[in-house]
Amino acid sequence: MSGLVRAEKLFRARRRASRRRTARPLLLVAVAVTVLGAAAWAALYSPLLRLTSVTVDGTSRLTSAQVVAAADAPIGASMLRASPSAIRRRVERLAPVATATVSRDWPHRLVIHVTERTPVAAIGTASGVALVDAAGVAFATAAAPPPHLLDLRVGAAIPGPGLADARAGLEVWNRLPTTLRRQVKWVDAASTDAVSFELARGATVVWGSPADNGAKLAVLATLLRTRARVYDVSTPAIAVTRS
Repeated sequence: MSGLVRAEKLFRARRRASRRRTARPLLLVAVAVTVLGAAAWAALYSPLLRLTSVTVDGTSRLTSAQVVAAADAPIGASMLRASPSAIRRRVERLAPVATATVSRDWPHRLVIHVTERTPVAAIGTASGVALVDAAGVAFATAAAPPPHLLDLRVGAAIPGPGLADARAGLEVWNRLPTTLRRQVKWVDAASTDAVSFELARGATVVWGSPADNGAKLAVLATLLRTRARVYDVSTPAIAVTRS
């Protein structure tokens, strides 16, 4: 009988050890779930990572308040709920903004860095002057043309269809060498296919569309050796001058 008792005790001990081995991983999983849940709660709902402020830099035309309003950051919510990419897209909808970057400054602040558009041309409108950047985007207005900006003329309304004309005119302007650009008084883009500009000496260059800019520049460099009132390089293969 003693042998049976010993065998039964051994069997029971093995069962208890097996149960402990089975229970240990389950306990570890439960602890891990509890810890992760507590961490998630702390990150999303506790004051530890609450967004309390937004800082803006890089603005001159816009105010910080205008950028903050456009950003629509979730003040008072967790920093993890503030999507930098979504905030960046909202800020970049502001007309004067060329690009924006948004970063988290843990644990409570967002930083928005704005790069504003730089005007390169002024376009006269019925209500004043539209300021246009190098990409042909009209982003601000002024009562009078600021100094040192290109006098750009278009054939349609700004804002509106005239922006396509402005882009065509600026595409030509951007391809001109610096020495020639300094001689330009104004650029006229009556349409996207009818760009011309006037030189300081009073001559007009008829450029046409922004296509074949390289060939047109080469032909114009030759034609400018001859004094003329009009240099027409719109079809570079048959460029002409008119006195």
